[in-house]
Amino acid sequence: MVGFNLPRIINALSILKDQKRGEERTLKIVKDYDAPNVSEKVVRIILSYRDYAKRLIWKE
Repeated sequence: MVGFNLPRIINALSILKDQKRGEERTLKIVKDYDAPNVSEKVVRIILSYRDYAKRLIWKE
């Protein structure tokens, strides 16, 4: 997590860009995350909590 600090965001994107992918990957994928649609599931979970957070955390 880098927050909204622009230099940290740029640094994080640079790191991601330089990481090897596929068979050349140096970090092993956790078995639970080795599924074709994990990213989609994470996005759905985050979006499903949006209204909850607005209501209970930010009192909107």
